[in-house]
Amino acid sequence: MKTVLLVEDCEDDIDLVRIAFERYSNAVRLEVARSGEAALDLLRCRQVGDPPKLPVCILLDMCMAQGDGIWLLRGLEDAPGLRDIPVMVISETGDMLRPARTFGNVVGATQKPARQHEFRKLVEDLARLAGAMPQTVG
Repeated sequence: MKTVLLVEDCEDDIDLVRIAFERYSNAVRLEVARSGEAALDLLRCRQVGDPPKLPVCILLDMCMAQGDGIWLLRGLEDAPGLRDIPVMVISETGDMLRPARTFGNVVGATQKPARQHEFRKLVEDLARLAGAMPQTVG
């Protein structure tokens, strides 16, 4: 089963993402790290093994108390085998999104959705990235 790693320290936002991911529970497993430090530790542990058990993508909150988003993006960039994991960054303010876009593995950046249907759209985009649902043709 494919895994998406959510790096988020706000329980309410974790719950919103979990609810939105329930639709894809058979195709994508959501894993949560509550800080950038915890996420990097988890990824390093998952990197060991044959094959590595890394997530297909990361949903990263940019503003956290321990190991914020920029700190984690730098850590991923410096780690062979982790730097190519696609990352979608979210933040309550647009100020944190600009610097995140300079990292090569950042595939998208958006302000943190405030409503359930906006989180659902974000999760649908992640599910497509993870290969859990077909691409839509417009």
